[in-house]
Amino acid sequence: MNEEKKNKHMLLEDRIEIQECLCKGMTFKAIAHRIGKDPTTVSKEVKLHAVN
Repeated sequence: MNEEKKNKHMLLEDRIEIQECLCKGMTFKAIAHRIGKDPTTVSKEVKLHAVN
């Protein structure tokens, strides 16, 4: 795993990437692989910041 991706906190760049990937219809698993995070982390991040 890339050393710079081992940080504990989600970076703004990661959040932007998640948003763009969701708009493209990508799965949490695919997004997680792309940004170097666990799919559960991506899922929790999306649910935490979802706007209804």
